Amino acid sequence: MSLLRRSRTRLNIAKIGQRPTLTKSTSHSGLTKKLTRPLPMIDPNERHYESLAYRPGNIPEQASLRTEPYHSCSARLPWGKTQQTTSMKLLEESTPEKMRIWEQVAKEKEKNKTAGTDMPALHQEVELHNKCNHEHFRFAPLPRWSRFWLISLQLGKGGFIVLSPFIVLAHLSLISVSHKPWQAVTVDLLLGAYPLYLGSPLLLWLIGHVVIYHFPLVWLRPPKGPLWELNRRTGLVTIFDYKRHRKEGVIDEFVAPFYEFDAYMTTTHNLHGPTYGLLLQHRYEDRKINFHMLMNADDFQQRPCALWDFLQNYMDTSGPIPDIPLFEPYRHLDPVTASYDQQRGRDPRYWVDMDDATFKAEVDAMWQRIYAIDTFSRPNLMARYVDYGS
Repeated sequence: MSLLRRSRTRLNIAKIGQRPTLTKSTSHSGLTKKLTRPLPMIDPNERHYESLAYRPGNIPEQASLRTEPYHSCSARLPWGKTQQTTSMKLLEESTPEKMRIWEQVAKEKEKNKTAGTDMPALHQEVELHNKCNHEHFRFAPLPRWSRFWLISLQLGKGGFIVLSPFIVLAHLSLISVSHKPWQAVTVDLLLGAYPLYLGSPLLLWLIGHVVIYHFPLVWLRPPKGPLWELNRRTGLVTIFDYKRHRKEGVIDEFVAPFYEFDAYMTTTHNLHGPTYGLLLQHRYEDRKINFHMLMNADDFQQRPCALWDFLQNYMDTSGPIPDIPLFEPYRHLDPVTASYDQQRGRDPRYWVDMDDATFKAEVDAMWQRIYAIDTFSRPNLMARYVDYGS
């Protein structure tokens, strides 16, 4: 059995402190690693956060920009003056209905655990490496095999639902114009068009549903590990590199402060026109994060801008974490957020107890904020501390 090792790269922090070093030792029981670095200067008012935690009013002077943009079709987005926006994918991922279901599942699990009858489900035993809470915003994609089954289920279900009304309308139209009896037309369609256009997606939907909900051993595979992580408490961004993973069992980690990255809106041209995405690129090394899994690329420039505001708000320890359903269970665990909510009398169950109509109104309001975002007219806060050269 091969031993998994991690190799961590940490930049010198300009005008802040010494370069931390990582020492590792292996034993028969596994890998032990130790991070040696100077003790951080802790703000007495915010002891929860480390010295490199991001605050717009506490950014150090930095070196001039060294790396070129990811490609020529990209525009650097400004830092600061954020609005309360997010990716619609993140907002709609945890609906109040889903939150209540998971809350009930957690209660049942705790009840069974107390009674000694708890049997962990397969998905609870698989390490998925995702973590989205008050400290960690970490993403790990499922392996291709697992994504294949999830996509099959979605395509089958979506295809059947979308095509059904068109097939029925076509059926009625053919009956009205055909010289054959309606029974003959119906038989012809049941033997031809229906199996082709509805049978295929229905079969895909059925197979996907059975496999995913009844045979998790077939489709669920653990990912190798996370792709990236933003840590609010430490203010650090980690990018995981798996180039040496297969041959050497090593996962390389690139770690740097959040304020050493810049966001770029990327533009990709296809047959339907331009589509836009968001990229977070390190200012001094060729390291980057593509956030395409957090937003669907489309022709609206505002969406990457909204996601960039969300990331800044999440990392900014001078303010609360973004108020979206995904983070509601953890708001009381973040000191700044807990204080903010207490001062404003925020209901700790604001999202989970929300009815469907109110949630739809919240989603619509978020759409309006996204489309009215003023990113391109803002000054760049980081230009006070970095010479961009233009």
